[in-house]
Amino acid sequence: MPFIDLSSHRVLVVDDEAGPRAFVTSVLQELGIGHIVTAADGQEALERFQADGAAYDLIVCDWMMPRLSGLDLLKQVRETRGDLPFLMVTALATLDAVKKALAHQVSGYIAKPFTPDQLEEKIFLVLAQKGFGD
Repeated sequence: MPFIDLSSHRVLVVDDEAGPRAFVTSVLQELGIGHIVTAADGQEALERFQADGAAYDLIVCDWMMPRLSGLDLLKQVRETRGDLPFLMVTALATLDAVKKALAHQVSGYIAKPFTPDQLEEKIFLVLAQKGFGD
């Protein structure tokens, strides 16, 4: 991949499981993302987003979580930030699930398990849709 300066980007990582959340965070750090905020479930993510949603350049979010699912978070985000790149991460890789996410303008979708390289590729693809936050 060509070098792209992502140091000014702010990313919200949402997963109720600490291991996957840390894995995604480490990949983002390797990419040089300047500011990474984490949330342990969709409700916490929604609160962080409502507090400073305009500041985010990307959300990487698990689908299945307690309190508020990734799909429900996506719906809430789309009400105010239709342009915000949103990458859905899930083990639920059914056609129906993909259709539901696409119906709410998810930017990208990656099925677990995935490698760091696969995640990097998806991140670049969803950011490219918006011109890397230009």
